[in-house]
Amino acid sequence: MDINGLSQKTVTNTGGVQLGESAGLQQKDFMQMLLAEVNNQDPLQPKSSTDFVAQLAQITSVENLENLNQTLSGMVSSMQYSQAMQATDLVGRTVTVPTSVVEINDGDSIRGEVSLPTIADSLRVLVSDASGQIVGELDLGQSSAGRQAFDISELDLDAGVYSLSAIATSGGEQLKVPVSLTSSVESVVIPNGGTEVELNIAGIGAMPLSQIARVGE
Repeated sequence: MDINGLSQKTVTNTGGVQLGESAGLQQKDFMQMLLAEVNNQDPLQPKSSTDFVAQLAQITSVENLENLNQTLSGMVSSMQYSQAMQATDLVGRTVTVPTSVVEINDGDSIRGEVSLPTIADSLRVLVSDASGQIVGELDLGQSSAGRQAFDISELDLDAGVYSLSAIATSGGEQLKVPVSLTSSVESVVIPNGGTEVELNIAGIGAMPLSQIARVGE
């Protein structure tokens, strides 16, 4: 997505109370019905003031809901636009996100990391192609707890889509550990429907801004 088009995006709030034109009709019809009741009531048995107050309160409630919906829609649009403008500062920088699927093109340098909960006697990163066949493996050896970085560029893989998994061995037991990948931000995406701003990341695709684990240079 072209960053220069950000200011032309519109945000639609689909989660709020949707009244709009129908709410205006409800108010108009409500008032006409109320006036008709007043004009046609039995003078010997007039409608109680309590009933009139209750009906007027309903009119006010409808109007307040419409105003609240408009206010919330404006707030969502403003907040999302502000968030998108701040996110544009990330374009060209690297970010680390929790994902294990990556598309590799010729010359791409794809780095990543695994987060070990404990010391591992051995740590391996397995790379599988689109058919699920393992086509590469990185042996990171004995590793301490915490983040352990790797670079799958050294496997010299062909262009394509790959999935990564990491297996640690500790005390004779195998443990699958989560994988995160690091790549550069290409653009900012503002989805329709009032959803979260996303970053378009090279080789990874669109990821919600809240999923960014770390920002690099």
